[in-house]
Amino acid sequence: MIKKIFLGVVAIIFILIVIVVLYVLSISAARPEPAPAVNSSLYQAAFQSAGTEADNWLRSMYANNQLPSMSAAIGINGDLVWAGTTGYADLYKKIPATTDTRYRIGSISKSVTAAAVMRMSEKGILDINNSFNTYVKDFSPANTGYTIKHLLSHQAGIRHYTKGFSENYNTSEYASTRAAALIVENDALLFAPGTGFNYSTYGYNLLALAMESAASLSLEEIITREVFAPAGMNATQFDKAGSSAVAHRAEPYLLIGDSLFEAPASNLSDRYAGGGYLSTPTDLVKFGNALIGNNFLTDESKAALWTPVPLADGAMNPEHYALGFRVGQDDLGRFVHHGGMSIGGYSFLIIYPDLGIVMAFVSNVTPMESSFDRLDEAKKVVRFFRPSL
Repeated sequence: MIKKIFLGVVAIIFILIVIVVLYVLSISAARPEPAPAVNSSLYQAAFQSAGTEADNWLRSMYANNQLPSMSAAIGINGDLVWAGTTGYADLYKKIPATTDTRYRIGSISKSVTAAAVMRMSEKGILDINNSFNTYVKDFSPANTGYTIKHLLSHQAGIRHYTKGFSENYNTSEYASTRAAALIVENDALLFAPGTGFNYSTYGYNLLALAMESAASLSLEEIITREVFAPAGMNATQFDKAGSSAVAHRAEPYLLIGDSLFEAPASNLSDRYAGGGYLSTPTDLVKFGNALIGNNFLTDESKAALWTPVPLADGAMNPEHYALGFRVGQDDLGRFVHHGGMSIGGYSFLIIYPDLGIVMAFVSNVTPMESSFDRLDEAKKVVRFFRPSL
């Protein structure tokens, strides 16, 4: 009898193992061979040599990193000068990625949202130094005392994702910004506003709520009016679950170890303002070009957007975070940047305002372990084009 029970248990375990293995194989996604060609466009002949180096960089990134695809673009002095891509938007259907392929850009969405806030500020629709409760009067008393600027600079004390898998991979539909803000409405602040720094995508939900209240428009209407339309970002949109099929959309994948897998279904209605946009590197370059130009924001607004915000005691915040951007300095000068990591999206945007250079890249994968340094790679491409100026 014991032997039969033992054999039965072994058989069940074996069947479960087979089921798990078959399931893993069903969602794994091998990259088609041979490696795809790089497809790129050079828009200014003066950058021929730099364009060739950028093409080679794309080949190297694809060869040395387990990426389904990678797309990149660079702009100089307001013009798009090069855009290229390699790999597949869909590994199963073997659909090649193109420069029109739209990717999840993750937290670069914060930079877009922050730019919209500054345009609203210029129009007198809201004041970044006003309290959140100036615009949203029905929020929990437990969450008071922070300003719009605190939310922009992650100094409000709002928490980030802290509840594990269920928050990182949300599957619930939040029907409104107000519903998404409820996620943290009754949570205690991590610190008194202005006295600490805690990067928070949920803080940008509250920012969006204040924007909607101030403008009497939906966040999507605000971002379209203030950023997408004036910057000419025709390939950028909210990543809405259940909407009609998006043309040229990249399928999202996860990189676990050395293997690619289909990313689980996710719903970004819990984070639109801070991580819920679809875009292309070309559109991100258009965004950067608009920012460094003279017709999108005033010099005063750009200075506010790109000046790191110190804490209340005068100490600089640990990430040199400004308003929707991080700020750095190297031998080429001052640069501002932001990375993004979404479910099936790994992105980066860097701008050298004084040089007039903008560079962006995106891949349709989330690396679950350490990956390449996005800032280093972005700087590498910038340097290809810098000697040509």
